[in-house]
Amino acid sequence: MGYMRLRRSIKIAPGIRLNVTKTGIGLSAGVRGARYSVHSSGRTTRTIGIPGTGVSYMSVSGRGHATASRSAQPRQIARPAPPVVVSGAQAAPFLPKAGLFASAAEKRFREGLVAYLTGNKAAAAVAFEAALAADPQALSAHLLTAISLEDDADMPRAIAHLEALVTAHATFPDKYLAKFLPPGRSSLEIGVKITELISARVPFDTTGATLLLAEAYQQSGRLEDAIGLIQQLHEANPTDPAIQLSLADLLFADGDYDGVVEVTAHAKNDNDLTVALIHMRAAALSALGHQTAAFDAFKEALAKTANRDEGLLATVRYDRALAYEQAGQKAKARADFEHLYGADPAYRDVRERLAALA
Repeated sequence: MGYMRLRRSIKIAPGIRLNVTKTGIGLSAGVRGARYSVHSSGRTTRTIGIPGTGVSYMSVSGRGHATASRSAQPRQIARPAPPVVVSGAQAAPFLPKAGLFASAAEKRFREGLVAYLTGNKAAAAVAFEAALAADPQALSAHLLTAISLEDDADMPRAIAHLEALVTAHATFPDKYLAKFLPPGRSSLEIGVKITELISARVPFDTTGATLLLAEAYQQSGRLEDAIGLIQQLHEANPTDPAIQLSLADLLFADGDYDGVVEVTAHAKNDNDLTVALIHMRAAALSALGHQTAAFDAFKEALAKTANRDEGLLATVRYDRALAYEQAGQKAKARADFEHLYGADPAYRDVRERLAALA
């Protein structure tokens, strides 16, 4: 349900990357799960990550500036290259130890992190639940348990954990995250699948948990509960595109097309999220019979193709072709279907639709 932040680097050999920044060059090497980086400043960086959560951990050692004498050359301050975030079983040893006098909750919490890192999500969920049993205030364990549960059969269990977290109004990070994934050395995000084509990075906190809970409600057939939840989130964050898209998608599924138009009214073509919002507006306007406005929205959604998801653009074009066909504009519908056929002859049913328009 989650993924990690990315950064730019140049791969020069298996397991080795050269990271170039304005302030220096860093060479990093490692295997999946742990990476060791050496910067031109002499500083070394060890970085680990937790797949599925957006969690990474970094430790830094060594000097942060050049060692040449002042008489030989001017003193220069060099900054370390940004860490390369990788993940896997070999990252587990880099986690801070629980400590000899650590509580049972702390030990189980760390066991959950290690289990997650090594790919044993079922064991991770059990360990996080054990941490909660030992200390109900280990609230971040609710979210970690939920993202550890992947089977459909576990959906009620995941929902229960997310509900407990959302209703508790938890403050992040709690003391458990602060100990094992301390701020300044960790990066936490959640990847939430908002629509079939669009996922978004959201904070590892109650906002992210609320979006996950709404998704779980929708998958469980509790559409009204999902809408009510996201409406409250939207009231508090009216300009957040991920929340806007989540609400628009839920309203569209409920047949509230006027609501979709209202939520998406101010979306601009800035990225995939906003393209999806504009597409949602076009579909809602088309469903309401406002074809001129719908075609304006379709045009805006397709106005920029650079750095846009190809699958998303293809879906927008396909839906516009259907709208053209429904409006009796067969030549324009054919042009869009031909465009899709040229890119991928097997895309959906474009071959059959072109034959029908011949």
